[in-house]
Amino acid sequence: MTLSRVKLLYIGAVLVSGIVIGFIVRANPDWQHLAVPPAAWPFAVSLIVDLVIGQLAAQGKTEPLSMGDRFVAVIGAGIIVTLMTAF
Repeated sequence: MTLSRVKLLYIGAVLVSGIVIGFIVRANPDWQHLAVPPAAWPFAVSLIVDLVIGQLAAQGKTEPLSMGDRFVAVIGAGIIVTLMTAF
């Protein structure tokens, strides 16, 4: 199975967002106690990027994302955030 450029960009963007969120939460440790934990924040980034890709796929300009693509990106970013805030 090969990944298209759009899928790789999506996965990369969500994983990078996990790193950015990790740095932000490390700078503001009180944010770990918000109603929505920082490890769940990559879902919001994923949703925004997924909506854009979904619109492009509806217009036939790219192929839609699979659930596997979403799973790898969001779970990976959540693990990154968790590891960055744990240490």
